[in-house]
Amino acid sequence: MPVRGRAWARALALAAHVAVSGLSLCQQAHAELHEAPRRIASMPAFAVQIDPATVSYRDLATIKSMGFSLVRFGVRPEVVRGHLTPQRYLQVIGQARQAGLHLLVTLYGGRFIWGDTGEDGSSDANEARFAEFAVQFMRRNNGPDLSYEFWNEPDNRTFLHPSVPISRLISTAGRICDVLAQQGIAPLPSLYLFGLARLPKPENPAAELSFSRWLTDPRLSCFKGLSIHPYRAMPETLVQDYRQLSGRVRNSTRPSAELIVSEWGYASYLPVRSEATQAALIARQVLSGVIAEVPMLGIYAWRDRGEARWDREANFGLLRADGSEKPVIAMLRDLLGVLVGAKDAEWRERNGSFVLSLRKEDAVHRIYWGPQSKAMMLEELDKGRAEGCKVRALGTSTGARPCPAVRQADAELPNGAILLVSLPGGAVPP
Repeated sequence: MPVRGRAWARALALAAHVAVSGLSLCQQAHAELHEAPRRIASMPAFAVQIDPATVSYRDLATIKSMGFSLVRFGVRPEVVRGHLTPQRYLQVIGQARQAGLHLLVTLYGGRFIWGDTGEDGSSDANEARFAEFAVQFMRRNNGPDLSYEFWNEPDNRTFLHPSVPISRLISTAGRICDVLAQQGIAPLPSLYLFGLARLPKPENPAAELSFSRWLTDPRLSCFKGLSIHPYRAMPETLVQDYRQLSGRVRNSTRPSAELIVSEWGYASYLPVRSEATQAALIARQVLSGVIAEVPMLGIYAWRDRGEARWDREANFGLLRADGSEKPVIAMLRDLLGVLVGAKDAEWRERNGSFVLSLRKEDAVHRIYWGPQSKAMMLEELDKGRAEGCKVRALGTSTGARPCPAVRQADAELPNGAILLVSLPGGAVPP
């Protein structure tokens, strides 16, 4: 996760306020959507980012029990500050496998590709050194449960010095493909470029060049997909952006290439965002990834990096720095418990509020969210009654209520809550 400037933090804080209370913006962003149901082919693989220096097997087992199937972490060569020993990386991989998790490992070097200081420069030798490091690591750590991401946010000066053109890093990616081919490594691991900090658009030339070269350059053919970090104030705006990017992929010479979200999250930091608001935003992030049909959705991050509540970068965690649970843990347990393994999913949107319908374990579920979530739910429940129908607000300790009693639960089920309607026996909801 990059360290962004104060101006960006202020802008995000303002936008986040609009996102929580704001609704006209959401309506504008989804003006082109229709209330007719849209089918969802499959659920994403849900991932969370861990810190390999501090994560424990207990953490990994808990992550698996919540419904996550992957963990993401970064690996750096010894010439770069912040690197760990090879033995520690091996230990984390082994513990994740023991917990039943797959891994997305981000391989990246310094701000000058190989090293962090200016004298390292940007050179063919640096490309060769990094490609050798990356291929050696992948050879030592391979298997169908391991995927690799090349670099992290090269369009952010924190991770790639502005003097190093993005074309140099793209060339390094091509060199990795060359070495893999020369060494006859088969089957190839699942490889992804680039963990872009900003979405590919004409106003983001580094990201746009990365995206277009990935789709057109034969030298990059070993890369299965491209990864993005779509941080934003309003989670649901991902749907339109992802649809546009996916359309470009489908119309390219690589129509089956994958576009994954390897990192995205919301910090709980004062005075901008409470832990309860963080929980709601991350739930909306997950649901937005589902309806956008993202194949992999990564949440940043598992644990806070510090104790200072006013430090945005230190408070992206699902856990506090001391390991205690934030409200988002209960929210994700509820939400992923419904989503993981679900079938026959479809969604609808109306005036910035959404409903996701799905089947799981001989039951039909509907998840409502948005500024008019309760009103939308009540309108549909009033169309009919189903035996055993129950309603609950996700992420809360309040138990499920029979559907006919919902109108008496105004305080417990406010508009804007994320609501779950469940009907046992697979009955079609009203």
